[in-house]
This record gives sequence, C-alpha cells and structure tokens, in this order.
Amino acid sequence: MSQKIGFIGIGAMGSAIASRLIGSSTLLVNDLNPALASPLEERGARFAALDEIATCDVVFLSLPGPDNVVKLLLGDGGLAARMTPGSVVIDTTSSTPIVDEGLARELAVRSISYIDAPIAGGVRRAYDGLATLMVGASEKDFARVKPLLNTITANVFHLGPVGAGHAAKLVNNLLNHCNRFAAIEMLTLAERYGIAPEVMIDVLNMSSGRSYVTDYTYPEIVFPNLKQGFTLELMRKDAHLAGALADHVGQELRVGSLVAEMMDEAVDRLGGTADQTDLMRKWYPPAHD
Repeated sequence: MSQKIGFIGIGAMGSAIASRLIGSSTLLVNDLNPALASPLEERGARFAALDEIATCDVVFLSLPGPDNVVKLLLGDGGLAARMTPGSVVIDTTSSTPIVDEGLARELAVRSISYIDAPIAGGVRRAYDGLATLMVGASEKDFARVKPLLNTITANVFHLGPVGAGHAAKLVNNLLNHCNRFAAIEMLTLAERYGIAPEVMIDVLNMSSGRSYVTDYTYPEIVFPNLKQGFTLELMRKDAHLAGALADHVGQELRVGSLVAEMMDEAVDRLGGTADQTDLMRKWYPPAHD
C-alpha cells in the first residue's frame, strides 16, 4: 500500500516538487490559494484541508520563509498537534539551521521526525527532476525517506544532521546571487565596449569566468525572454538568512554582505515581486551614445 503524502505550499517551486510525487503515492495538497492546486489536481493530486493533511505519513512544506513554517507547525492550532506520532515533516523551505534545530526538538516531543531538504537548481529543473536536494537528517530518518526523495530527483545529498541541508542551501543561494550580480556587471561592461551579450556568454562558457548564471540562466532563461519563477524578495530573504548564518558561526562575509545590500537596493528599485530575470535586464539602465 502506497504511503499518503501531504504537500503544503504549492507556489512555483512547491508545485514543481509536488509534481514529481504524483503517481508514486497518494498526494494531498494545500495552499492559502486553492486555485494553485488545479494543475496538480489534473494530474491526480487532491486538494485537502489541513486536518486531513495532518493524517499523512509524510508532510512536505514549501513556504515563503522560516517564520511561516514555525507558525504552521507550532502556532495556535498548529499542524504538529494534529499529526500522527511516527510521521515525518520534510521542509523544503529556504530556512536556517537555528530554526531547524528548534523545530526538530519540538516535534520530537510528539514523536514526529523533522528533515530539512531544500532544493536548488530552479523551477524548470525541479519539474524535470534535475534539481538538487540538500538534506539534513538523522541517518535513520534519511534512510526512511531517501526512496521518496529520489522520486523528486536523483541528485539527493545527505549532508549531515538536521540543519545541514539549510546551511548548504544558504551557501549555494548566496554564491548564486554573487555570481548573478558579477555576471550582470561584466556583461554590461562588455556590451558597452561593443561586444554582444550572446557572444560574450559563449566566450565566458569556454573560459574561467563560467558559472551556472552564464551556462544556464542567460542562454536558457534571459535571452529567450522567459521568467525564472523566483522573486527578488525571496532572493533578498535568502541573502540575509545567509548573513545570519555567518553571524551565528562567527564568519565575516565581505562579498556576501555587499550583495545583500545590493539586493535591498534591487527590491527598492524594482519591487519585491519582480522576477530574478527583471534584475538581470534592468539593474543597469540602457547605455547611451
């Protein structure tokens, strides 16, 4: 008998992750905006109230941030109080190890396991099963959920105990933000000298300046005029969460702190709901003759 899976938070990334679970299990989904469930329902998922989600063997979360996770699980009438002992929460939200450790302790009192398993690689790659899951869990809990995680992607990395997955995600995302701003600046410099961005990208991808941003984001998303499906407000949140992690372990982030400040400026200039690709197209105004 297949296990019953719950999934709360089916925005752009949540929907991509949830889509990979359809067919392998009974999938129940929930979101503050029920209309988001339609594409998943067409493929076999079912929208369900939180009370029913609480009866699932495994509950995935994909929420805007750690405060949302804490409120959902432990707030007044929180989900944890309704969940069955022996069940598992898998949090794919971009969060922090500090929050993870507190949640794991609180849920353990109720005999509920907590696993942090954030995802990287973008929405399109998540739909295609090509993204990366970074997992923080006990050995026992990881062994229990690994087959399920492998239905989402073959790229599953168990990095250590609870919190390790979110630490790795924050490192990854801040480095991606740094690479993004660096690529924007350098491509603009090349263009203002007279080198077309498409040509410069080809050069970079055969040279030492190559990164995920040049190899994938520009040719596959920006140049075809597509959206990446990740807002500037979420970018800013991740940058500042990485800064909080650095403070927690006593490390100075000189480049990362500058990028966090630039993200604040980007949200002020372009709006928090703007897509990452809007940043890449609008950070520098068009060159003037």
